[in-house]
This record gives sequence, C-alpha cells and structure tokens, in this order.
Amino acid sequence: MIGHSLAGTAAWLFGLPLAISWLLTALLIRWAPRLGLVDYPSDRKVHVQPTPRGGGLAIFAAVLAVSFQLSVLSSQTLLATVILLLGLLDDLRPLPWPIRLIVQFAVSFFAVFLCLPPCPWFIRAAAVVWIAGLINAFNMLDNMDALSGGIAWIAAGFLAVLSWLGAREAIAEWGMFVALMGALSGFLWFNRPPARIFMGDAGSTFLGFTIGLGSLQVILREEGSPWRWLVPPCILAVPCYDLVSVVLLRLSQGRSPFHADKQHLSHRLANRGLSNWTGVRVIYLLALASGASGVILYVVRDWTTAGMIVGQLAVWWLALAVMEFATKEHRYDTQAQNAGKAGP
Repeated sequence: MIGHSLAGTAAWLFGLPLAISWLLTALLIRWAPRLGLVDYPSDRKVHVQPTPRGGGLAIFAAVLAVSFQLSVLSSQTLLATVILLLGLLDDLRPLPWPIRLIVQFAVSFFAVFLCLPPCPWFIRAAAVVWIAGLINAFNMLDNMDALSGGIAWIAAGFLAVLSWLGAREAIAEWGMFVALMGALSGFLWFNRPPARIFMGDAGSTFLGFTIGLGSLQVILREEGSPWRWLVPPCILAVPCYDLVSVVLLRLSQGRSPFHADKQHLSHRLANRGLSNWTGVRVIYLLALASGASGVILYVVRDWTTAGMIVGQLAVWWLALAVMEFATKEHRYDTQAQNAGKAGP
C-alpha cells in the first residue's frame, strides 16, 4: 500500500507540471515572437532560422504550481524569481555581463544564508561561488537543442533519488525535484531537435540556480560522510567541465571569458565529426555515468570504496580532457569565436 501511495504521489508530482509546461510551451511558441522573444541565427549559434525563446517561463510556471500545491513557497521561490526575471530581461535586451554577474552573486549570497542550514563561513563562501557558477554553467550549456534541459533533467533525477534516500517521508523535498523533471519533460517535447522553441536565459539561469542550490540542500540536510561534498560535482560534472574548459580556452586565447563563442563541449564534439544530436546524446551518457557515481558515493561508508569511486571518476574526466586538448585534431573557427554578443 505504501509503495502504491508513493508511486501515485510521484506520478502526480511529475504529471501535473508536465501538463502545465507542455501547454504553456505550446502557447509560447505562438506568443513569444509577439513579446520580442526570438533567437536569431548568428555565426556563434547552430540554429539556422529564427526560433522563439522563453520556454523557461513555462518550466518556472509549472514548478511554481507544484510549490503552491505542496505549500513550499519560500525565500527560495522569491530568489529563483529574481534570477528568472534577470534572465528574461537579458532575453529581451542583452544586459552587460558585470550587471548580470553582480545580481547573480547577490542572489546566491542571500540563498546561502536564507535557504541553507548554518555552516562555517568558508563553506558559505564556497556555496555562493558554487551556485553562481552553476547559474552561468547551465546558461553556457544551453547551446544546442535539448542539451541544457536534458542535463538538468538528469541532474534533477539523481538529486530526487538522493533526497528520497535521505528523507523518504519529506515529500516536499524530493517531490520538487520530481516536479522539475516533469516541467522539463513538457518543455523538452518541443525543444528536441529540431527545436521549435528555446528556454532562453530566463530558463537556463533558473535551472542553474535551482539545481545548484538544491544539490547543496541535499548534502547539508544532515551530517554524513566526509566525502559527501564531492557528490554535487559528480552529479553536475558535465556543466562544470564545460564551464571550466571554455573559460580556460578563452583566457588562453587572450579573450574575455564572457565572450560567447562556439568552443563548448558540444561544439568540440561536432568538430570531431559527430552530428549535433549525437553529440548531445554522448553528453547525456557522460552525465548519467558521472551522476551514477555520485549516487554511489553518497551511500558508501568506507574510505576505500569512496576513494576508488572518486579516483576512477577523476581519471575518466582527465582522460577526456587529454583526448580533447592534447591532440592536434581539435580545431576551432576563430571567426565564429569573435562573432556574437559578449556574454555566456
């Protein structure tokens, strides 16, 4: 009976936001151009025709509806709304990157003090950087159809599992990750290649904030193993790797790390001969394998097993980096790098 009740609750938490997101995304495909939410092709983008954006509004509305149902509206909801509105303003009229970064760090700062349990100052400082970094990482990852949304779906799934393992009776905690998966599913129906709508900066930054903060809430809920701090980087290894590698590439080329280009992991896979959709699915596999390691790391209790998991994962990502950057095959279009607006 308990199992049936749990399954029914999970189905409701997934199905309601899926239906809301699907309906609103379908409407936004028609409404977005009237609102000025259109993404036009450029040298730094892979789509070849004007495409509506603003699907992130549907994702947010669907998650907000479940928050009302579960009565979990809080300061986190308000802060997520600020991030969403900042991204929406950037979608309508590009904002200077310093303004965006200042607001993102300010919101991350308040989120750490208002939404996380008490912890030492150095953990709070690292948490602020983590959340702000994930906001930009998911924004940068939104460069191919179904990529940022798909990676967010996978990460939310792993976080739902971890939250359920830590507090099975706390439906409001693991249920919000399930609701996010449902909302993303409704959007991804229209965002799969060839995408009929994009989520926009409003959606990608909202996802980065929600998942970044949520990953910290899961591991800080209670005292656990000393290596629990490595669980979020495992689950979110793909956006972290993409962010760090792109920033280092841009700095090595003497360019601003905030200057948009086509040097992301997905672009680099395409440069090696993979189709865009195949490259996205390869990245899905990377996220699944790395996230599964994070879940295992969360439940193990001995140092030997934890060390083996962390060690193999580190070697695996190091091998990918060596394959990408220590060979002569990788090539980048410098003309495309210098095209486009400044920003992630």
